Amino acid sequence: MTIHRFPARLPQLPAAGTVCDMSVLFADPADLRTIADRISRHAANATASADTLVRSVGAMRWTGPAANAFHCQATLATNRLRAAAGSLNNAAQALRRHADNVEQLLTQLARLASDTEELGSDALRTVLDSVTDPGALLNDSGNLVGDGVGLIGDGVSIVGSELNSLGRLVGL
Repeated sequence: MTIHRFPARLPQLPAAGTVCDMSVLFADPADLRTIADRISRHAANATASADTLVRSVGAMRWTGPAANAFHCQATLATNRLRAAAGSLNNAAQALRRHADNVEQLLTQLARLASDTEELGSDALRTVLDSVTDPGALLNDSGNLVGDGVGLIGDGVSIVGSELNSLGRLVGL
């Protein structure tokens, strides 16, 4: 994954005679969208598995109490697979929104740096301090990514659990 570092280095400060490194790291929006697409494909696979399960169970000519119990368990598994797919789709959408936000922020920061080039180093440092507040910006970004990862983990766990239960039910 590509990481954007903005700005790479600030100009030398005349008063202190030192270089001030106040860069902030951002994931590449294209990489974030690629991950979101991969998550969406996993959601589609979970939905396809649920559809296959419904078709397979519907095609069975088995009757009796055990068949009824199996149909109930298969319906529960199908519902859970679809719920997991929904969670994965939600995570992918959240990651795409985050990528859009990062892209917009990088564009604004680049424009700000370009617009303020003629300002002195102290003024530029003050502006960048206010824009790149690590406590707020990184916390919000971290929360979004954390929520997305949590949703992915929940979805994968549900899919695995349901497939394991279904495997035990059919004797695999």
